[in-house]
Amino acid sequence: MLGAAFLLREGEEYLSVNWLEHFHPADRAIQVAAVQQTLRDKGRTVARTAHFAVLNAGEAVDLCRQELNMEIRFVRLGDGRDPSHTGIYGLTGNKSQAADALAQAVNPAEVYPAG
Repeated sequence: MLGAAFLLREGEEYLSVNWLEHFHPADRAIQVAAVQQTLRDKGRTVARTAHFAVLNAGEAVDLCRQELNMEIRFVRLGDGRDPSHTGIYGLTGNKSQAADALAQAVNPAEVYPAG
Protein backbone atom coordinates (compact mmCIF):
# COMPACT_ATOMS: atom_id res chain seq x y z
CA MET A 1 0.00 0.00 0.00
CA LEU A 2 1.44 3.34 -0.98
CA GLY A 3 1.70 6.07 1.59
CA ALA A 4 0.53 8.59 -1.02
CA ALA A 5 -3.02 7.33 -0.45
CA PHE A 6 -2.84 8.78 3.07
CA LEU A 7 -1.36 12.19 2.30
CA LEU A 8 -3.21 15.25 3.51
CA ARG A 9 -4.17 17.64 0.76
CA GLU A 10 -3.18 21.28 0.96
CA GLY A 11 -5.32 23.07 3.54
CA GLU A 12 -6.69 19.90 5.18
CA GLU A 13 -6.35 19.58 8.93
CA TYR A 14 -7.36 15.92 9.09
CA LEU A 15 -7.52 12.83 6.92
CA SER A 16 -11.11 11.87 6.18
CA VAL A 17 -11.87 8.19 6.81
CA ASN A 18 -14.82 6.01 7.82
CA TRP A 19 -15.32 4.00 10.99
CA LEU A 20 -16.40 0.62 9.65
CA GLU A 21 -17.66 -0.83 12.92
CA HIS A 22 -20.37 1.83 13.00
CA PHE A 23 -22.28 -0.23 10.44
CA HIS A 24 -21.66 -3.70 11.90
CA PRO A 25 -19.38 -4.91 14.69
CA ALA A 26 -17.66 -7.67 12.72
CA ASP A 27 -18.96 -8.33 9.19
CA ARG A 28 -16.50 -6.69 6.80
CA ALA A 29 -18.73 -7.21 3.74
CA ILE A 30 -21.59 -5.33 5.42
CA GLN A 31 -19.20 -2.60 6.57
CA VAL A 32 -17.65 -2.02 3.13
CA ALA A 33 -21.03 -2.12 1.35
CA ALA A 34 -22.42 0.44 3.82
CA VAL A 35 -19.52 2.85 3.25
CA GLN A 36 -19.91 2.44 -0.52
CA GLN A 37 -23.62 3.26 -0.21
CA THR A 38 -22.91 6.23 2.06
CA LEU A 39 -20.55 7.71 -0.53
CA ARG A 40 -23.14 7.21 -3.28
CA ASP A 41 -25.82 8.82 -1.10
CA LYS A 42 -23.56 11.83 -0.61
CA GLY A 43 -23.16 12.12 -4.39
CA ARG A 44 -19.48 11.22 -4.37
CA THR A 45 -18.01 9.81 -7.53
CA VAL A 46 -15.55 7.02 -6.93
CA ALA A 47 -12.96 6.21 -9.58
CA ARG A 48 -13.09 2.69 -10.99
CA THR A 49 -9.56 2.07 -9.71
CA ALA A 50 -10.25 3.41 -6.18
CA HIS A 51 -9.96 1.10 -3.19
CA PHE A 52 -10.72 1.11 0.53
CA ALA A 53 -7.82 0.15 2.76
CA VAL A 54 -8.67 -1.07 6.24
CA LEU A 55 -6.22 -0.07 8.92
CA ASN A 56 -6.11 -0.75 12.62
CA ALA A 57 -6.47 2.53 14.51
CA GLY A 58 -4.44 1.31 17.50
CA GLU A 59 -1.59 0.16 15.27
CA ALA A 60 -1.64 3.47 13.39
CA VAL A 61 -1.47 5.47 16.62
CA ASP A 62 1.37 3.27 17.95
CA LEU A 63 3.36 3.41 14.69
CA CYS A 64 3.16 7.19 14.51
CA ARG A 65 4.10 7.54 18.17
CA GLN A 66 6.98 5.05 18.11
CA GLU A 67 8.46 5.75 14.68
CA LEU A 68 7.77 9.46 14.31
CA ASN A 69 7.17 10.73 17.84
CA MET A 70 3.85 11.99 16.45
CA GLU A 71 0.58 11.87 18.34
CA ILE A 72 -2.39 11.20 16.07
CA ARG A 73 -5.99 10.73 17.09
CA PHE A 74 -9.13 9.41 15.47
CA VAL A 75 -12.13 11.71 16.01
CA ARG A 76 -15.65 10.70 15.08
CA LEU A 77 -17.22 13.44 12.95
CA GLY A 78 -20.31 11.59 11.73
CA ASP A 79 -23.61 13.23 10.95
CA GLY A 80 -26.95 12.10 9.53
CA ARG A 81 -25.62 11.82 5.98
CA ASP A 82 -22.41 10.03 6.93
CA PRO A 83 -22.58 8.62 10.46
CA SER A 84 -19.29 6.74 10.12
CA HIS A 85 -17.25 9.78 9.03
CA THR A 86 -14.07 10.06 11.10
CA GLY A 87 -11.01 12.31 10.94
CA ILE A 88 -7.42 11.38 11.66
CA TYR A 89 -5.88 14.45 13.29
CA GLY A 90 -2.23 15.20 14.03
CA LEU A 91 -0.79 14.33 10.63
CA THR A 92 0.28 17.86 9.71
CA GLY A 93 3.86 17.59 11.02
CA ASN A 94 5.77 15.38 8.63
CA LYS A 95 3.04 14.53 6.17
CA SER A 96 4.87 12.03 3.97
CA GLN A 97 6.33 10.04 6.87
CA ALA A 98 2.95 10.04 8.62
CA ALA A 99 1.29 8.80 5.42
CA ASP A 100 3.86 6.00 5.15
CA ALA A 101 3.25 5.01 8.79
CA LEU A 102 -0.51 4.81 8.15
CA ALA A 103 0.12 2.68 5.09
CA GLN A 104 2.11 0.27 7.29
CA ALA A 105 -0.98 -0.18 9.49
CA VAL A 106 -2.99 -1.53 6.54
CA ASN A 107 -3.50 -5.26 6.32
CA PRO A 108 -2.83 -6.05 2.61
CA ALA A 109 -5.60 -8.67 2.74
CA GLU A 110 -8.06 -5.92 3.67
CA VAL A 111 -8.04 -3.72 0.57
CA TYR A 112 -11.42 -3.59 -1.16
CA PRO A 113 -12.72 -1.99 -4.37
CA ALA A 114 -14.36 1.32 -3.49
CA GLY A 115 -17.07 1.21 -6.12
